[in-house]
Amino acid sequence: MTPEERVFLRDFFRQVSDQPIGPGDARYIPLYDDPDMVGDDPVELMARAIEWTPGGSVQLLSGFRGTGKSTELRRLQQRLQEEGYLVLACDIEHYLNLSVPVDISDFLIGVSGAFSDAVSESGLLPADLLHENYWHRLSEFLKRIKVDDLSVTLDTGVVSIQSNLKSDPSFKQLLQERMAGHLGALVADVQEFFGSWINALKERQGDDREVVLLVDSVEHFRGTLINAHVVQTSVESLFVSHSERLHFPHLHVVYTVPPYLKVRYSNLGSLYDPGGVHVLSALKLRNRNGDCFQKGYDAMERVVQVRGDWQRLLGDRSALDRLIRYSGGHLRDLLRLLAEVLRRAGTLPVPEGTVTAAIDQLRSEFLPVADADARWLAKIARTHQTALESTDNLPDLARFFDTHLALCYRNGEEWYDVHPLISEHVASQDEKLPRRG
Repeated sequence: MTPEERVFLRDFFRQVSDQPIGPGDARYIPLYDDPDMVGDDPVELMARAIEWTPGGSVQLLSGFRGTGKSTELRRLQQRLQEEGYLVLACDIEHYLNLSVPVDISDFLIGVSGAFSDAVSESGLLPADLLHENYWHRLSEFLKRIKVDDLSVTLDTGVVSIQSNLKSDPSFKQLLQERMAGHLGALVADVQEFFGSWINALKERQGDDREVVLLVDSVEHFRGTLINAHVVQTSVESLFVSHSERLHFPHLHVVYTVPPYLKVRYSNLGSLYDPGGVHVLSALKLRNRNGDCFQKGYDAMERVVQVRGDWQRLLGDRSALDRLIRYSGGHLRDLLRLLAEVLRRAGTLPVPEGTVTAAIDQLRSEFLPVADADARWLAKIARTHQTALESTDNLPDLARFFDTHLALCYRNGEEWYDVHPLISEHVASQDEKLPRRG
């Protein structure tokens, strides 16, 4: 392989690395321009709900890992900024430990701190108005309600509540216990904080400009194999029992939420009118009846084309279509398959065996599948439903979604299927199970 070919492979590999992109990025493909592809455009729906609901709103954005939630949030941010909105974005993963149960108290503190930091970093307010950010305000609040033992002072004299909230599970648990009897006071203080800072933004930027907060990574609350059920129950309680407390005065908020939340609580969107819940699905490559959906293949070809010369890499379209088919219409998995091909390339274009090796490598990461999982997944493949027999099994369904064992599609209504990398394996394993018994 020549040095120039090595550079080609290296640059192509870097372009398929997994990272959120925005609408201004040359790699962004507007998949939602064609409603036949993935249904209604969630960004347009969310934007209209915000524009048509003056004063404040709350909406939920859900989707499976790698379906582009962060990318679509960036598109929503640009869309609203072009209309004159003051849009702030934050990543809740920087403020909370997402592997332990969440409570309304620490979630409100995390969102308030994230909003405070986003405003400070945006330059929308002058420094003299930012001298008391939310973390200083929280320290004073804890002292007022006589729980100042939560304020852990460092050698520098800076209160480390923010860092402990994310990195110290015992501190987070202590915070939840101490705040249990002061939730009303905390909610009132948080509401007052948002109100005062939003008023300051309006006075500085214009009374007619409304403020939007985009809260990303909430869907990463999933727990571990040991506590998954407890964590998921806490997320359900947060967004169902405390839905009213997630609204803030004169503020539009969009939270990303895990797909299992919609399954756990039917009609979740009724708690968040007028916007409700928006779900990002995988890109369909076939219709529910099994017929090929060529538009899906063509769209994914465009996703690859803007990242590198796939014809130089693969030779002909049949090799690319093979990778697309085994991706299941999941953008992240397609990029991972391409990365494997690029890493294994010895000649250009690569032989069929290199493509097969890349597919086998990704398939091996899904295997083995437990017998109980194989039975369930085979039923999903047959019925195209979640086949959820009991809510006690929700942690396993959430695991299927998180690991891409099961994928969600939309043909007017949502339907599900097993990832094509393991669909044949699952069917074969399920067929042999009765004989084992």
